[in-house]
Amino acid sequence: MKTSISLFLSDILPHRKNLIHKIVKAKVFKNQTAGSLFTYLKKIGLDGFELLLPLYAIPTDEDILEIKRLTKKYNFPALSVHQSLRFLTATKINEIARLFEIAHMLNVKVVVLHMNSAKGQIFDKEYILALHDLEKKYKIRATFENMEKHIQSYLYPHRWHDGEFSDLVKKTDFHITFDIVHLAHSGGDILNFFENNKERILNVNLSDYRRHLLNSSLRPMRFKHMPLGDGELPIEKFITLLISQKYSGLLTLEVNSDINGIEKSISLVNQQRK
Repeated sequence: MKTSISLFLSDILPHRKNLIHKIVKAKVFKNQTAGSLFTYLKKIGLDGFELLLPLYAIPTDEDILEIKRLTKKYNFPALSVHQSLRFLTATKINEIARLFEIAHMLNVKVVVLHMNSAKGQIFDKEYILALHDLEKKYKIRATFENMEKHIQSYLYPHRWHDGEFSDLVKKTDFHITFDIVHLAHSGGDILNFFENNKERILNVNLSDYRRHLLNSSLRPMRFKHMPLGDGELPIEKFITLLISQKYSGLLTLEVNSDINGIEKSISLVNQQRK
């Protein structure tokens, strides 16, 4: 099991920021350069990072090569590549092909796709075959992330419902990036979900969560993707379960916090691994 952390490309390469990136940014980079942050994250026990591609921007080959140079310089590798956030439109095959190209350039073996961004294509045989062709071409696994239940997704349970989501992933023969906060928010049991789907889970997005009356509508981030131990999820039991089942995939912190919250979270993980 390798520990990782989700980082925006636009935070690693601040000169590539546009206006939206200056608004949507990670607290962990406050007063940090990519080099100083990579050094510190490695020091506190992380093995690498998940590269989250930026909103409303197309990374160039030079951007990716610059990321690669930084990973080599600081010996802190990219371990997965996460598609950019999408809200209204579907992610087309040519965009996913570019995602695989980027992963290949970084020697990454896992890409993360959003089930909601696939929209109706996930039921299209041609779309499914095209993704499997990309997997074979690059020898990279496509994982779909379970999304959260909210007003706009209520009529699409295959995106968030534990059983319908996992059944669809199995039927299409893909793998899973398991976001435990999304599942808990949608009413699922994170321990049972892992037990039932451990053969297909290659990446776990790890953070804490606290239930709140407004979470299903206004969806305040204050109660989601919290540092480990700040919410109400059975984090220690979950990590113990991963260890007992000899989980060998990625454990990726997706914590909306500054460096103190990251250090607290990885410390909790490492304590359970002793």
